[in-house]
Amino acid sequence: MTRSVVQPSMKDGKKLTASQREPVKIFEGHEGEVVSIDTFPDGKRIATGSVDKTIRIWRVEDGREMRKWDMNKDVTAIAILRDGMQAVSAVGDMDGLSDEEDFDETVYCQLWVHDTGTGKVVAGPLHGHTKMVFTLDISPDGSILASGSFDRTIILWDTTTWQRKGHPLKCEAHVACIRFSPTGQLLGVATGKHIQIWDFDRRERLAQFNGHTDFSGSLSQSLAWTRDGGHLLSAGDEHDPVIRSWDTSTWTRVGHPWTGHGNQINHIILNPAGTLLASASSDNTVRLWQCGTGIEVSRYEYSDAVGRVAFSVDGCFLFSANDDGKTLQWEIPEDILAAARDALASQPRTKAGPPRRKQKVWFTPRHRCLY
Repeated sequence: MTRSVVQPSMKDGKKLTASQREPVKIFEGHEGEVVSIDTFPDGKRIATGSVDKTIRIWRVEDGREMRKWDMNKDVTAIAILRDGMQAVSAVGDMDGLSDEEDFDETVYCQLWVHDTGTGKVVAGPLHGHTKMVFTLDISPDGSILASGSFDRTIILWDTTTWQRKGHPLKCEAHVACIRFSPTGQLLGVATGKHIQIWDFDRRERLAQFNGHTDFSGSLSQSLAWTRDGGHLLSAGDEHDPVIRSWDTSTWTRVGHPWTGHGNQINHIILNPAGTLLASASSDNTVRLWQCGTGIEVSRYEYSDAVGRVAFSVDGCFLFSANDDGKTLQWEIPEDILAAARDALASQPRTKAGPPRRKQKVWFTPRHRCLY
C-alpha cells in the first residue's frame, strides 16, 4: 500500500508536524466499534475487543484474523498477560446504554480469562463488579490484574489463582482508567471526579487531586506514568482536550499542557522505551509526542474517531482501534525514532525506586527500533 505523507511546512519559523493519512495495514472483520486493543509480547499478534461481542486475535505480519471468540456480550476491555499465554476480558450488556447516567446503573458485567492458544476458558466468570468495567491493567511483575468499574471500585486479582486479593479499593466515583506505576508500588486512578494515587498493598489512598476537573469541569480520561516514575501524564475530555503532566513527588501540575487535539483524548500510552507518547482522540487522529518536551512530532489522520492506541513491541509502529470497526497499523518515521534514540542516550540513568517484590522479566526480540 502506498502511504500518503503530508510534509510539514514552516509557520512563524517553526517546523509543523508531518501527517500520515494512509496506514501500513488494515485489520478488518469487526462489525462494531473497537473499544480495546493489546499487543502480545512476541510482537507477532495483537488482540482487539469490540461491541460486536467478539474478541479477535490478528497476525501482524499479514493482518490475517487468527482467532475469533464469541463473547455473547459487548467487550469493554481486554488485557494480555505478560507471558502472552492468557487474555483477560471485561464484558457487559451495553444495550440501551447511551450516556454516563445509564452506565451508572447496575448491569450485567463479568471478567473472563482465556487461553490465547486454544481459546478455552481458563477462569471465569470472575464476579465482583456490579457495573460496567472499562479499564484493566496488569502489574509490572505480572502477578496482579486490576479492574476498574463504574461501581466506583477497583478489584485486584491474583493472576495465578484468579482469586480476589483483599477488599476492593473504594474510589467514591466511577473509574475511567487505572495504571500501575513502573515499580508496581502504586496505582494511578482516573475517576469521574479526581485523579487518585493508591498504595494498594496497604489499601491507602496517598493522594487525590482534581486533575482536568479544574479546567472547565473536564474529566480525566486516561493516564500514563513516565518510565522513571517521576511524572504522571493525564488526558482530558472534550472540555480540556490536552495532556497534562503531574510531578509525582508533590502531585502538582508542571509545565505547559500538550495541546493539539480538537476533541476528547480517549487514550494515552508510552512506547516501550518511554521516549514517545501516543494519544488517540475523537478528533479522528492519533498523535505522537516527545515525552521530554511535550512536542507533537507526528500525526496520523483517519476518517473516524480513534478510541485506543498501542505501540508494537519493537516500538516501530502504532496500532489504532477505531469507531468504524477497523484497526490500523501506522509506521513511525525513522527520523522520529532516531531523535528518540538520541534523547534516550542523553538521559541520566536513574532508578524509579525499589521494587515492591521480585520482578519476573519477559524478554522480547530487540530490533533496531525500541525507541
